[in-house]
Amino acid sequence: MKPATSRHLRLAGALIVISMCAALSGCVSVGPDFRQPSVTLENQWLESLPGEARAAPATQAAWWTAFNDPVLTALEQRAYERNLSLQVAGLHIFKARAQLATSAENLLPQSGSASVGASHINSSGIGPIPPAHLWAEHLRVNAGWEIDFWGKYRRQIESDRAQLRVSEAAYDNSLVSLFGDVANAYIDLRALEQRIAVAQQNLKSVQQSLTLTQARLKSGAASQLDVEQAATLVAETEAQIPPLIKARAQDRDTLAVLLADPPDAVDAQLKGRAAIPVPPTQIDVGIPADLLRRRPDVRQAALNAAAQSALIGAAKAKLYPSLSLTGLFGLSSGEQHGIGLTQWGSKTIGLFSAGVTVPIFDRAQLKNAVRIQDAAFQEAVLDYQNTVLQAQREVEDAIAGLRTSLDALAASARAADASQRALRLANAQYRAGSVTYDTVLDASRSALRDGDSLAQNQGLAALAAVSLYRALGGGWEVAQGQQVVSEQIAEQMAQRTDWGRLLNPPANSALARAGAGAGLPENGK
Repeated sequence: MKPATSRHLRLAGALIVISMCAALSGCVSVGPDFRQPSVTLENQWLESLPGEARAAPATQAAWWTAFNDPVLTALEQRAYERNLSLQVAGLHIFKARAQLATSAENLLPQSGSASVGASHINSSGIGPIPPAHLWAEHLRVNAGWEIDFWGKYRRQIESDRAQLRVSEAAYDNSLVSLFGDVANAYIDLRALEQRIAVAQQNLKSVQQSLTLTQARLKSGAASQLDVEQAATLVAETEAQIPPLIKARAQDRDTLAVLLADPPDAVDAQLKGRAAIPVPPTQIDVGIPADLLRRRPDVRQAALNAAAQSALIGAAKAKLYPSLSLTGLFGLSSGEQHGIGLTQWGSKTIGLFSAGVTVPIFDRAQLKNAVRIQDAAFQEAVLDYQNTVLQAQREVEDAIAGLRTSLDALAASARAADASQRALRLANAQYRAGSVTYDTVLDASRSALRDGDSLAQNQGLAALAAVSLYRALGGGWEVAQGQQVVSEQIAEQMAQRTDWGRLLNPPANSALARAGAGAGLPENGK
């Protein structure tokens, strides 16, 4: 190919670029620019915690560390690294990145092809015709581009960019749920272990009481009725233990799913019986306006509205005429030898055309498509406003729940202490013969009931604290700057498919994960 080829290619490329720039200089984006919908927020929470004080910022992200339980902390870390549902949420981010990258390509020529060919013909001489040799080569490039004059493609890019942030917010919301679910299952398991221990301790006590009553029956100091009542109490206490053991196994199995571990591995991580985690006494609840930043589901709902707003413009742009450019550039050259002559020649072809498409017969359908997107946007706005209201309600309920749980815990602790003292006195007086066995029976049942109630309220208080952290949207911050899938999954995907930079885009890229507190898109940006 002769040197003129590269000059012709540069000239054709320059013409295309000039045409694109000239067209884009007058482009507009039809449809509404997104504005964050207004919401109703209180200035302060109506409920409050006793002795409320602001916690240190370091405890806000990994809130479970405030329980001072190393086993719980280890379980949360393992769930973050291994939970399968969280990995799926991370893969949704990769899909959204690929979709955004696909939409961005629409700003370039949407169709094009290039062909290169060569031919060589040898002919032997026939009669008086001498042999001839022909060598020919050609290069053809064609491209088609619809100018985004009304913002059809740019609005779609805007929507897909918001959808990428939606997938990130959904991932963060999955983190909030995961950390809360792990803490709930672990705390409930520890509370059940404590209830089992209380029941076993009371079982030992009533068994001793039965033995004493049987001995008193032989000596004539007790009746057969006393013995039967003591035996009934033993059986009642025994019957309370199996359901508690079953519930404890269910919590272990729940942890196994959350950690993607077999149940026996979870038992090894629990390291035997331990105390019920004690909830922190200082929790920073902030103000209601903080929910717009801290709750991933609130951000997700707002971004859904932003994505839907852009789709109105994408649909409306189809109502307007579309301008498309097509270009063809060709170059051919050849040499011919024969009849004692050598001929060489080259030829270039350049063809550029523009066309305008005006919707006429399908205009009513296109208008209805805009109406559908507008209604969907209004739904998204109402969903966002409702999500904010639900978030405020959940925090108010969680604050009230924690406060009342702490009050109930204090009362049940006093009741458990009093019932234990009453049981000791009843046993001593029964041995002395000053009271009937009915007194011991009532005291034993009260001790079992109050001890079990204390263990339940200890667990409920800790669970109420988890609910408050969850309502405040805590926990997702620990994943900022981290990969959204495990290294093993990322390596498998990279080996299977060329993902380029989509698996780990540069920090300044539009495909990169948004940082904490990233704002919502405004003015179509």
